Amino acid sequence: MTKIKLIFLLILLSSKITLAQKKLVYGDHVYENTIKTVQLYPQGSSIQASLTPAVKELNDGPNLVLEFDDLRDDADYFFVYFIHCNADWSVSKMKPTMYLKAFNEFEIENFEFSSESKTNYVHYTFQIPSFKESGNYLAVVYRDRNKEDIILSKRFSIYNNQVGVGGNIGRSSVVSKRQSHQRVEVTLNYGDLRTFDPAMDFTVVVRQNARPDNMKVDLKPTFIDENAKLIRYQNLGDENDFLGGNEFRLFDISTVNGSGRNVAKIAFEENKPVAQLRLDQERDPAFFQFLDINGQYYIRDLESLRTGTITAEYVEVEFLLDIPKITDDIYVLGAFNLWNRNEESILKYDPVKEQYSAKQLLKQGWYNYTYWVDGNEPNLIENSFFDTENLYEVFIYYRPMGARGDQLVGYSSIPFNNRR
Repeated sequence: MTKIKLIFLLILLSSKITLAQKKLVYGDHVYENTIKTVQLYPQGSSIQASLTPAVKELNDGPNLVLEFDDLRDDADYFFVYFIHCNADWSVSKMKPTMYLKAFNEFEIENFEFSSESKTNYVHYTFQIPSFKESGNYLAVVYRDRNKEDIILSKRFSIYNNQVGVGGNIGRSSVVSKRQSHQRVEVTLNYGDLRTFDPAMDFTVVVRQNARPDNMKVDLKPTFIDENAKLIRYQNLGDENDFLGGNEFRLFDISTVNGSGRNVAKIAFEENKPVAQLRLDQERDPAFFQFLDINGQYYIRDLESLRTGTITAEYVEVEFLLDIPKITDDIYVLGAFNLWNRNEESILKYDPVKEQYSAKQLLKQGWYNYTYWVDGNEPNLIENSFFDTENLYEVFIYYRPMGARGDQLVGYSSIPFNNRR
């Protein structure tokens, strides 16, 4: 075998191994380490738009926009296809022709090269198309029309309000949890929708702070009035309880020429910006009120006159946590890493410094984050309070007789303890 043939076979084998490792995850996930800053939100130029959950009304409201960066010098040929999913994010039996108005392959044609930044990258923007059916959807981005060469996957929802949805947040009915938990109550009026078994035909899901890792799925009804077509979900136990959590920690890397809020130091190393955050500690047992953005982030470059989309630097950010070593794993989480608990987000313990640390490569902007502990006490470091400000969303799913998937027939957002 010639040397050229051997090299070709090695490249081909490496490519096949890489593709085999890209098993589709039906959730928010990045499959290559050069893909960064994945955002999906309602179209708009304001900061508030980029902080809004990826939920759209079927025939109304602004379109959803997908944005991401690829930290490579050259643009690539990326495409998107969509998968209709049920309430539990399992794949429905609906065919693309049933929920899309076009062929299920869309090229991402809108891209820009970075300018002024030390790190080269390509910024991609794609407007989510219109759909014929409501429900949960997974956007899957892939390379060169090869659907096995996945780049990223991102969830979003399309709703068609056919029911009345009401929600209320109160204290837990469990005495020991009244100071730390928030209890969700939902009222549903299903109006003209035909149902033979109201208790079974609707699926109610509640989500806190747009976190895919913090949801109550399939709440159980406690009262049904078929004459008034009314269903209440008001369990007296802790089934509808959420940890209130704490206000999110924050930092500002909107400038690389000085230390922003909660940044201990920032400097250039090998011509790339590196930031170290102030040393974090376990949160106080008393609740302190301050404004956060519920775990989200937005891009901002104070050195540029532009929005920062293609001018913002990528900064290596080091998180530091000063607590004694524990047996459970600790993660740093936020929308910036899609709330994924993985090797990149896990904190490593340094026995010499007696502290935890983790590094993330993040685009200039304003960020919220939290520490999450695996095990029985996820809020061991952050503590949890009823008074914490949170955003709750209620999703009502319905599957008509003979349908091939769950429809999203009702949606409502409930800001709790809102101080804006």
